[in-house]
Amino acid sequence: MANAKERTLHRSLICLCAAELVMMVNTTAFNVALPNIAETLKAGMAQQQWIVSSYNLVFAAVVLLAGFLGDRLGHLKTMLAGLGMFVVASAIGLMAGNVPALLVSRSIMGAGAGVVIPMGQALLGVLFRGPGLSRAMTAWAIAGTLGVPFGPLVGGVLTATLGWRGIFGFDGVVFLAVIAIIRMNVPQTGGSRKSRSLHVPWTSVAMMFAGFTLFSTGLVNAQHGVLAADAWIPMTVGAALIAGFVLHDRASRNPLMALDLMRDPSFAACAPALMMLNFSMYGIIFIMPAYLETVLRHGALVGGMLLMPLVVASIVGSRMNDWLVSRLGPRGTSLLALACLAAGMLTIGAAMWWPNEAAKQSTVLIGQLMAGLGLGAGQPAMLTWAMGRVPVEQSGAGSSLLTVFRQFGSIIGVGIFGSIQSGLYAAGFHDLAQSAGLNPQSAGSVTLDFQRAAGFAGATGDLTRQAASRAYESAMTGSFTAAAAVIVVTLGIVALISRATPR
Repeated sequence: MANAKERTLHRSLICLCAAELVMMVNTTAFNVALPNIAETLKAGMAQQQWIVSSYNLVFAAVVLLAGFLGDRLGHLKTMLAGLGMFVVASAIGLMAGNVPALLVSRSIMGAGAGVVIPMGQALLGVLFRGPGLSRAMTAWAIAGTLGVPFGPLVGGVLTATLGWRGIFGFDGVVFLAVIAIIRMNVPQTGGSRKSRSLHVPWTSVAMMFAGFTLFSTGLVNAQHGVLAADAWIPMTVGAALIAGFVLHDRASRNPLMALDLMRDPSFAACAPALMMLNFSMYGIIFIMPAYLETVLRHGALVGGMLLMPLVVASIVGSRMNDWLVSRLGPRGTSLLALACLAAGMLTIGAAMWWPNEAAKQSTVLIGQLMAGLGLGAGQPAMLTWAMGRVPVEQSGAGSSLLTVFRQFGSIIGVGIFGSIQSGLYAAGFHDLAQSAGLNPQSAGSVTLDFQRAAGFAGATGDLTRQAASRAYESAMTGSFTAAAAVIVVTLGIVALISRATPR
């Protein structure tokens, strides 16, 4: 009996890790296709931000509802429903001929991810306890860590061979296979119609979604200036709605969010720490493809391959997790991971100052390795630290709450990186183009400026590309430096919250 149970748990872990892997490959594979999409659909930087942010916004809106339903209806049933959303979204994306259709597809995928990821973590929290939970979370983290940076390589191959629509075709086939495998191998857990109310608190869901949407809108519009009315007003109203949602949910008899878990210092410290992991991942994956594919002119396939140092370092960091936790504890490992992320961001930004191209790329490589180590070592340590404090009956709610923080990190990662990058790029291009006697008005992104340069003959085209390249590299310095500062501040907050936590 013990051996049979062990085999069941082993198969379940493999299947859940496979789901996490293909989910995260899907999430970031799309980013490497953004330059190709921008060229095909004439999408500017703001539209590209929305293509990425629509996924993250719906993800954040759905994730708490998924935890609410999963604890009542069953984690496995809820997870399978989320995987089915990816199949539907893939069919829509395959036929999309414009940006709005693409937004619909990515939004449905975001809803699916908002269900699958917290349900996967919840299933692990129920199936495994004690030392087994740590090993399971490490395997889960390795799968997710692999998927995030490995996604650009898959996306690069598909985009180079089949075009960006090939990603959607690939998704449809893979997610159908994952659904079949999970149904056959993972046992149903959780869910009790009798003991817990199924009445959905739609007011809380609406307030949270509206708050995140408005806040993200303000971040996207901040590329034209933080003090612009269409930037600070949506951000302010969005922040007020998010605060209102928290107060409303705390007072509700049927809360959507298990805020009582935040009373535990370990859980409360992990929330902002995990938020910074996604902030860093999505920021890097959003900014780097245009640099590698457009500025350096490598194309989607090579551009994806040039992000592989992040993959390798993430794997190494994940494999080092047990060794680090045994010596530093989960708190020390989490703080070290955040420090590595901040150092990696600062290194990538500083690399753009090198006049020598070889030195520049070597420094970018070092930055990727440092950030990758932080991502790989941090995720399993933080998840195990937090989920080990969550009661079994609240596994779905606890996982969903952590995932909301992670997804909010994705939203602000794309928003802050994108807006700073876009604003600095537009200003830099204006100055460089004007000094070269060119039209100082940017077409909206470095990809579109390179596309416009292709229509100019002789020196004009070369000067336009040179101005666009230099402006984008200079903007990267500002973006990654600002990101490092945000991570350092969060590091201090996490250290302060968890200072009384035992090692």
